[in-house]
Amino acid sequence: MVKVAVGQITPDTGMKNNNLEKMKRYTEEAVESGARLVVFPELALTGYNCGDEFFQVAEQIPGDATSFFEELASEHGVYIIWGMPEKSINGILYNAAALVGPEGYIGKWRKNTLPGHATDQAGPGAFPDRRYFKAGEDLPVFDTAIGKIGVLICYDIFFPELARMLTLKGADIIVGISGSPSFEKDIFEPIVKVRAMENTVNFVYTNLVGKEGNTEYWGGGCIIGAGDKETKVPGTPVICKAPYEGEGITVGELDIQKHNEIRPYFPVLRDLTTKMYERLGELHRKIT
Repeated sequence: MVKVAVGQITPDTGMKNNNLEKMKRYTEEAVESGARLVVFPELALTGYNCGDEFFQVAEQIPGDATSFFEELASEHGVYIIWGMPEKSINGILYNAAALVGPEGYIGKWRKNTLPGHATDQAGPGAFPDRRYFKAGEDLPVFDTAIGKIGVLICYDIFFPELARMLTLKGADIIVGISGSPSFEKDIFEPIVKVRAMENTVNFVYTNLVGKEGNTEYWGGGCIIGAGDKETKVPGTPVICKAPYEGEGITVGELDIQKHNEIRPYFPVLRDLTTKMYERLGELHRKIT
């Protein structure tokens, strides 16, 4: 059993030092509760409403923020995941997440799917991805002392193909991090649970909370188990649920290898066929 902490914060836009200190404080609180893995939301380092300032506040990975969390992880023997804008070559940014652990920097993920929905419900800071970020293409799974971990960033969670790929690559835990506005709450909550159910995989989800500029976030992170062998129901139980309001840490205890028990009794992965993917590819080429 491994204790996992879902951290949700209201970021100070562009104020990296403030956000780092806040995440440090919550990491130390999580460690006091016995957590071995702490996850923070999408763009927690800077906030989502930076606008053109993204080009100034973005950092390389590894870089200064990574070093900050490396020291924290080494001191407390904990794994930490957080979202941040990543600087690549001049003028190229990614909406990214990084993972460090007691052994140091482990790796990064880049958001694969960039939203550009037409909406006026969440203010000017909502969904700026396509203006500022390049889409990532890799979906790494990193082998750690607590299990194999993969990450999806916000809109990535909407695409079952991405979660399925992480599962087939051996992920024991899929971590979903987001900066989801309040009007998306009824969209995200069922999708997160479905991703756990359809893959019989542990899912850890965290979201920004509170108000950043004109954008109101709904918090509501959770930890969902891979499934229950006795009832043969995948995507259960909901181990813990963060509140919809207020910053803080929510800790749940996760049996990382539980998926090995449920999969023989709910064999969705067994029943996949290559032909499904071939047909999907053929259809996609025709309609696009």
